[in-house]
Amino acid sequence: WEKSHSMLADKGGILLDDCANNFFLLTALEEEMKGNKERVAKIGRQGQIISQIHQLAKPMNRPPRDLVHRFFERFDSGQAQAAFQEGVDHFLGHIRKRAIDKKREEAEEAQRQAEEQASAPAEEEQEMKAVSLVEAMHQMSKEERMGPGGLDPVDVFPTLPEELQECFRSGEVELLKKVATEMDQEEFEKHFKRCIDCGLWKPG
Repeated sequence: WEKSHSMLADKGGILLDDCANNFFLLTALEEEMKGNKERVAKIGRQGQIISQIHQLAKPMNRPPRDLVHRFFERFDSGQAQAAFQEGVDHFLGHIRKRAIDKKREEAEEAQRQAEEQASAPAEEEQEMKAVSLVEAMHQMSKEERMGPGGLDPVDVFPTLPEELQECFRSGEVELLKKVATEMDQEEFEKHFKRCIDCGLWKPG
């Protein structure tokens, strides 16, 4: 106590700055997260000295450094010591609870990031699948794009009726169903068989 008293009396203008309470709070939380219990207890006591000097000075509209000596004089009484310890216990309890909450928040954030990273390849794969066959076939060699019936989709596609071409450009199955009901059945089946043989459409 003598050391704290002397230090605050000499450097109270700096140590009793308005930001001091936040400094002690954040430092104590950081040490609690690291598991440094003794360091947290020490910071808690030091922080309470600063906090209670501020509380003493506020109703008097005085700079906290002016109340350093009065605070330590009052501390000689048992009532003041009990009030001080109550403040320390409250501060340490708050720090412990906040550390638990912060660890949980960090764990949840780490899990969220891991899930995002795990889903990224699937999303990329889905984007690749979303590329229409019409675009994909022009990026392949003739051997790669040759259909199961021995036809080349690059050769077949331009010969299809415009409405069928639009179905394969968009990749919309519902549009293909609509065209199937509107087009002459024999003509549709002829073109659709060629679509299967060239690989533009896979049955099933």
